Amino acid sequence: MADLALFTGPAGEPALLRPGRAGLAPCVGEAALLAHEREAFSRHVLDGTGPLSGRLAARSADTVEGTVR
Repeated sequence: MADLALFTGPAGEPALLRPGRAGLAPCVGEAALLAHEREAFSRHVLDGTGPLSGRLAARSADTVEGTVR
């Protein structure tokens, strides 16, 4: 089992991300992105074949695109 860790910070500035407060939970839209990240990691890194560097590159390329409101 793993703890869910959420980070907060200004949009477009990943260097400024910091851990969110204890008890912070994702909204429905954020939960969908977290689910995609989990599935992409499992699909490419854990279930993938070939060298780790190639599996990590495939996971990094597996993105979700859409409009942010």
